[in-house]
Amino acid sequence: MDMKAFMKEELKNRGTMQFPGIEKFTDKDGKPIPFIIKRLSRKEQKEIRDAYKSTEVYRDRKNGGRPIIGANGQVAVLKDYDAEAAGLAIMVEAFVQPKLDDPELMQYYGVVDRLDMPQIIFSEKDDFAYADKCLMKACGLESEKTEKEILDEVKN
Repeated sequence: MDMKAFMKEELKNRGTMQFPGIEKFTDKDGKPIPFIIKRLSRKEQKEIRDAYKSTEVYRDRKNGGRPIIGANGQVAVLKDYDAEAAGLAIMVEAFVQPKLDDPELMQYYGVVDRLDMPQIIFSEKDDFAYADKCLMKACGLESEKTEKEILDEVKN
């Protein structure tokens, strides 16, 4: 079997995608500055999401802080996932233009936490939704084709 068939440059280096910008941010000619978004791999996305997961053992405060054991003999744990923070972290990591965690940009807006930047730059609900949709397409989480296009393709 020829393993070169499985060696795809686009899987090794996913590159970036460009999307039309929003009217709020324009160049000197008045044209919207396009968004450039890094195409994060599933592995990169998972690593970011995993950073926002936590597991805590339930402890019995009345019994010296010992772990609580369930009827099945398992230690009781509380699993938590901050989906909002994970989504913002993915957005900050993926956006190349504008670079949301640029120190100069963060200093201008008086921001210390880089996860605050998407909500500042894309403060309008529609702007944030559009930026998020672009991100989803770039990361392969949303199809670039409409549902009708996909159905037409499957029919043919």
